[in-house]
Amino acid sequence: MNRPHRLIAGGFATAITAAMVLTGCSSSDDDQTKPASDAGAESTLEAAATATQALTGAHVVLSVDGQLQSINATKVDADIETKPKLEGEGTTTLNMGGKSVDAPFVYIDGTLYTNVDGAGFQDYGDGRSIYDISKILDPEAGVANILRNVDGAQEAGEETIDGTATTKITGTVTGKTLSGLTSTAAEGPGSDGTYDATIFITTGDNQVARVVVSPTERVTMTVDLNEWNKSVDVEKPTDVQAPTKKPDAPKSGEPTRDKTN
Repeated sequence: MNRPHRLIAGGFATAITAAMVLTGCSSSDDDQTKPASDAGAESTLEAAATATQALTGAHVVLSVDGQLQSINATKVDADIETKPKLEGEGTTTLNMGGKSVDAPFVYIDGTLYTNVDGAGFQDYGDGRSIYDISKILDPEAGVANILRNVDGAQEAGEETIDGTATTKITGTVTGKTLSGLTSTAAEGPGSDGTYDATIFITTGDNQVARVVVSPTERVTMTVDLNEWNKSVDVEKPTDVQAPTKKPDAPKSGEPTRDKTN
């Protein structure tokens, strides 16, 4: 597989995964007792989970402050719709040999098309073989599931996000809770680890506006959601090329990034 194809199968796929899952890693302690959650925070998270289950689309922006070995991107900006059918489009900003490269992508009619650094759109077949972008709104394995499984949830005041009033909630989730979104084994390595999360829920309509995680002391990952129930008008790119080799779908528990790069 040549360099552009490794880039798509590795950095691009991992970046899209990160944008959709709204998650990050932190330290784990298998013997640590789960902290109690505040009743008000639990109620707000439950209301947000119900609202998230009803979503049919959203605008998602992921940004990474710092450098993570598992994510070869600094930003993902995407519009996603799951009903009446799954479609999406956006742009990923990748780190490619120390150079910042934009990679626009389109997912339509079950096919993923990408354009890395202006090289032209290429057909990479079923986009779900790289990452199923519908999982963010999956009621059983998506964001709603995460909201219902936050440990030690505590209300931490109010904050305005992009002009919208929100309630700030802090807590942790486990790797097992995130496995449906990350396509990792629910009982695999890291499944018992704890993942710090700060969640911002809009006042009144209880939509998820922002999730902030800190995988390490020097890295912060922020995911913003807005334009809830957004409709996406996606068109297939013109002059699509066929890559010499399409990326293989990662098996459950396998990393999406090509670590040889």
